[in-house]
Amino acid sequence: MENEKLVEVPDKLIERSERWSKDVEKRKDLNSFIFYEGQTKAFEEVKRMVKRDIDKYLHS
Repeated sequence: MENEKLVEVPDKLIERSERWSKDVEKRKDLNSFIFYEGQTKAFEEVKRMVKRDIDKYLHS
């Protein structure tokens, strides 16, 4: 998989989690809001890890 496409996967997951988080916030569903906020942070961490590994691979 191309590097750009590999980074796009977590981006799409982050966007989806953020949309869902906004939806549950409007509905005042605190439990789901906390879940989706945590999910977003987890996907952001995965994205950082992927980028770091790609950078490491490209510079070795």
